[in-house]
Amino acid sequence: MLEKDVSKKSRSRIKFNIFVFTKENQLVLMKKLKDNENNESSQTNFMSLSGFIHYISPFSYSSIENEIKHEFNKKFSSNLVDFRLIDFIFDEISQEGPILKYYYIALILDEKSTKSWILIDESKLKNSIVEAVCDKNCKKIWNKVINYNLPKDLIDNSLNIQDSKKIKLIGAIIGRFQPFHNGHLQLIQAILSEVNFLKIGIGSSQYSYSMYNPFSYDERKEFIIQSLRSVNVGSDRYEIYPLPDLHNMKKWVAQVLDVFENFNIFYSNNDWIRQLFKKSGKLVGDKHVFDFKHYNGTNIREMMCDNKSIQALVPASVFSYLEEIEGFKRVKNLSQIT
Repeated sequence: MLEKDVSKKSRSRIKFNIFVFTKENQLVLMKKLKDNENNESSQTNFMSLSGFIHYISPFSYSSIENEIKHEFNKKFSSNLVDFRLIDFIFDEISQEGPILKYYYIALILDEKSTKSWILIDESKLKNSIVEAVCDKNCKKIWNKVINYNLPKDLIDNSLNIQDSKKIKLIGAIIGRFQPFHNGHLQLIQAILSEVNFLKIGIGSSQYSYSMYNPFSYDERKEFIIQSLRSVNVGSDRYEIYPLPDLHNMKKWVAQVLDVFENFNIFYSNNDWIRQLFKKSGKLVGDKHVFDFKHYNGTNIREMMCDNKSIQALVPASVFSYLEEIEGFKRVKNLSQIT
């Protein structure tokens, strides 16, 4: 069930579940003390940390993730190194009512002196689920964690980021660029200050000559090339790829990963897209926010229809190219087509 559908159920809530690991690939569990504190502590809950977040409108994944991290920091004193979504499941038949369950894996610094922890070594991870109190969804996710070796992948990824100065960092970003504007340019320049090379995907690449997608893939590619050239970004710093819409999010993500092939960091300001790529196992970079109120394609296309100047909103090279291809006339004509 999609996130947007959660609001349709007034009783729906969000539950988060986190498997926490150390850099030594040990599963971290909070101890549940027996009534007699002199007795040895026992663990009955297999999840490192879990809790509820009640739905508050408007629904925002970033606010949910921030609240989860806040709860994490309250329970664990160690620094959070990395945090990744594994999967989410909508449980309509839960005894507690309909619940959207998010499952995460997290990496922390190892502090073995912390007495409130149980550390399960890597050699015991496969068998530990048998002895734990864990529902079928938890077991399903845990099998995914083990079978795909997600803890090691998270650890290796963290070490790679720490050694980023020694390796070539490759970033990736996707946009429709209808048209390419100054916000896009600021975004790409900011990302290029963090990576050595950027893979730029032009989304909805198969569409053109409609009000929503007035410009072709080749025209949008030219927007980008000329704009980056105008700020002295050489072609050795980036590559541009067509990414057609598949109208199936799972297939689209797989397509992006296949087309881009090797890259280290994915960038997006869209919370849902960020979530999808985190789920795929990719590191997602920080948001780079620009003045979206003015710098957005819909606003610019509407201004073009109303004969308002967009010269301050797009790079000079884009403005000139729009005049060259009669882009202003095209957008006005398309706006009249119902």
